Amino acid sequence: MRSLIPAAVVARRADAIRAVGFAFGFLMLSAALAAAEEPIKWTVSISGGSKIEIPVFFAKGDGRLLGGFADNHGQTFDPIGYPDAELRQYRAGDNKMSPFEYLKQAIVGDADKVTYKLDRPSLAAVSGTSADGKAIFYGMCQKRRTITCFDMVWNKKDQATFGPIAERIARSFRKNR
Repeated sequence: MRSLIPAAVVARRADAIRAVGFAFGFLMLSAALAAAEEPIKWTVSISGGSKIEIPVFFAKGDGRLLGGFADNHGQTFDPIGYPDAELRQYRAGDNKMSPFEYLKQAIVGDADKVTYKLDRPSLAAVSGTSADGKAIFYGMCQKRRTITCFDMVWNKKDQATFGPIAERIARSFRKNR
């Protein structure tokens, strides 16, 4: 059966539909890019004997005390929108280990791959990936009267977001030596 609508009209409608689809797609893409480029808002966290700068979306997420109220060693932060990420800010339970030994025990599993380590008497840092390669971890401890630390873990797909965040937290952590 032959269509009663002229071919030129059908072509114009198809072009219009494609244009609307393209515009909608562009609008969605530009909104995502705008959100990605929005600057991160920062706040200060004082916990576990140290003071660090953390993104507000960490502070507004779920968190819990490490060691409970009776033996508070620090705090965890689970950021909004990133269920695979966690930040911990804490102090060591004892000073019998070096900062590196304490940090390694706290965040490095037997099968994890360590890609960076710093082991000095008063400063330690370690980073790497989980055994399956899906998660990235980073941590730092420093020793004064007590050993204070922070560590983070995040999904590898979120590296572009969390890599710079870990760097800024580390810089702020080092300031309060």
